[in-house]
Amino acid sequence: MANMKFNMLEVDLTSGRSRVIDVTKDVEKYLGGRGLANKILWEQVPQGTDGLDPANILHIGVGPLTGVMGTKVVLSFISPLTGWAGRSATSGYVGDEIMRAGYNAGILIKGKARRPVYLEIHDDEVKIQDASDLWGKWKQETEFTIRDRLNKQTGHVFGVLCIGPAGENMVRYANVTTEFVHSASKWGCGAVMGSKNLKAIAVKGTKEIQYADHEKVWELFKTYAMDPKTALRKLGESRWGHSMSPPSLLRYATEGIKNNHFGYHPIVEKSNYLDHYLKNYAWTDGCPGCAAACFVPYFSNSERGAFAGEFRHDNMGGFNANIMVGFQEMVEIAALEDELGMDGEEMGGLVAWAMDLYEHGIITQEDLGGIDLEWGNVEATCELMKKIAYKEGRAPAALAEGFRRAYQVFGEKSKWYAFEVHGCACPTYDVRNKHHGRGLEFATSHNGARIGTGLASALQEAATTCNFAMPPFTQIWGSANEAIRQFLNAVCGWNLTPADIDDIALRNYYFNRCISLREGYLPSRDDDLPPRAFDEPISDKYGKTWVWDRAEFEADKRKTYVTQLKLTETGLPPRAELKRLGLDFVIPVLEPRGVIG
Repeated sequence: MANMKFNMLEVDLTSGRSRVIDVTKDVEKYLGGRGLANKILWEQVPQGTDGLDPANILHIGVGPLTGVMGTKVVLSFISPLTGWAGRSATSGYVGDEIMRAGYNAGILIKGKARRPVYLEIHDDEVKIQDASDLWGKWKQETEFTIRDRLNKQTGHVFGVLCIGPAGENMVRYANVTTEFVHSASKWGCGAVMGSKNLKAIAVKGTKEIQYADHEKVWELFKTYAMDPKTALRKLGESRWGHSMSPPSLLRYATEGIKNNHFGYHPIVEKSNYLDHYLKNYAWTDGCPGCAAACFVPYFSNSERGAFAGEFRHDNMGGFNANIMVGFQEMVEIAALEDELGMDGEEMGGLVAWAMDLYEHGIITQEDLGGIDLEWGNVEATCELMKKIAYKEGRAPAALAEGFRRAYQVFGEKSKWYAFEVHGCACPTYDVRNKHHGRGLEFATSHNGARIGTGLASALQEAATTCNFAMPPFTQIWGSANEAIRQFLNAVCGWNLTPADIDDIALRNYYFNRCISLREGYLPSRDDDLPPRAFDEPISDKYGKTWVWDRAEFEADKRKTYVTQLKLTETGLPPRAELKRLGLDFVIPVLEPRGVIG
C-alpha cells in the first residue's frame, strides 16, 4: 500500500506560465486546504502586502478528503477587508473536478493578468483565456456562458468558480460562487480575484482519484452512507436546507433585528420556512461524498421579475429582520446579492448600519445617490446593493470599503451604530447572546468576526471536510477528529494516532494565527466587542435579557484563550508549543513585534 502523492497546480498570471509541484511533504505536515495555504502565505506573500496587491496569492484548496467526507474548497489569501489571514470555503462539484484533474493539493494563483482572463483547466491542459467579453457580466450569465462555451468545445461540463461586478470593482468583501449559489464569501476572496483580473476558474477532471487503500476507503464510506444516523441527517437537511435556521434563532435574540437593536420584534414572524418551502421549493441536491443533500434552491416570481437562489444562513441572516423584512422579500434580495457577488453577512450588516445612519441623519439621501433608505424598503435595498457593487456615490463607495474605512467618511458619530468585530459585520449570531451568539469566538478570532475559527475548523478546513456533513461522521466514529483520522489513514496510507490529529489541528491553528500576527493583528488591541454589546441590552421573545459586563467579558476572553485555543492569557501562541510543532521558524519574525507567548 503506497502512500498518496499530492500535486498542486501553480499558475502565474503575470508570466502566463503554469507548473505542477509535488507538495507531498507539506501535506503530510499540514494537510491540504487552509493547512497547506498557511505555508504558502507565509513563504510567498511579503509581510505588509495589501490584499489587493498582485503580490497576494489565492490558493484554491482541496485536500486528502475532498469528495470523501463532503466536498469543500477552501480559498486562502491575505484579506482585503482585514489585512490579516483570510479564508473562504464553498461547496459544490468544483472541488471534485479539481481532484479528478490531478491537483489533489489545489491550485495556486499568483500575479496579475494584463487584461481580464479566465482560467481553463482540463486535466493536464491549462489555458489562460481572454475574458474581455465576460467582464462586467453578472454571475449567472458568466457561469452559463463559460459552461456552454467549454461544453461545445470539449463535450464536458466544467465546474466554474467566478466573480460578479463587486469582485471586478474590488469591493473588499466580494465573494466567489460556483453553481450560482454555492458561495465562498468571507473576507474578500472575490476582490482578490478581481485585483488579478481573473473573472473565473473553469475546471474539468476525468482522471480516477488514486487512494492508498481503495477497499478501506470504500468500507468507511459505506459505513457512513448506510448508517441510520446518516439517513436521519438527510431527512432534515434535504427537506429544509438552511432556511430553518434564521427564524428559530431570531426568536432567541441570536439573529440581528433592526441593525441588532432588538432581541425580538414581530417582524420575525414574517420569516416562515414552511411557507417559503411551499411557495418556492424547487429540488434537493448534495455535493459529492455527502449524504446530507442540504442544497435546496428556490424559484419565485414578483412584480419585478423571476428570481432564483438558495437561502443560506450567511447570505440572508445579515439582511432579513436586520433590515426589517421577511422571507418573501428576501427571495429577491438574496438572489440579487448572489448575482452581484458579495458576502451576505457583511453586506447585510452594512446595509442595516446605513439604514440606521440614514434614520439618525448621519448620512443623507444625497450621500446615497437619491435613495430613500427607509427600514424594510426592498427597492431601496436593492438599489443600494447595486450602487455598492459599482462604487457609485459617496455613501455606497464608502460602504464598499467596509466599516473601518467607512468611519473616515461618515465620522465619529457613526461608530456607535456599527455592529462589527475586527471590522467585520456580525449581524448573525448576536454577540450579546452568551449561549448561541459566538461573542467570545468572534472576539478572539484572528481572521475576523466569522464562524470557522478555533481548532476544529483548523483541522476540518485543512482536511477539507464539510461542517454540515460532519454530524453523522461524529455520531458513528465518536468525534470529528477520530472520523478524520480513520479516513486520512485509509486515503493517504498514513498511520496517524489521535495525538497526531490533535497536533495537526493545533499546528494549523497556530500557523494561521501567526500569519495574522505578522500582518498587524494584536489581540490586546483588537479582540473586543462593539460598544453596544456592553451598553445596549436585548431581550428574546421569551423574556431573557442579554448584555455583556466588561469585567465578565475580559475574564471569559482570557479563559477562552487558554482552555479552548491553547494560547497564553494574552492570546499569543506559546513559544514552547511553536517549537514542539515545528513552527519555530516564525519566532524570529514575530518576536520583534512582541507577539510570542
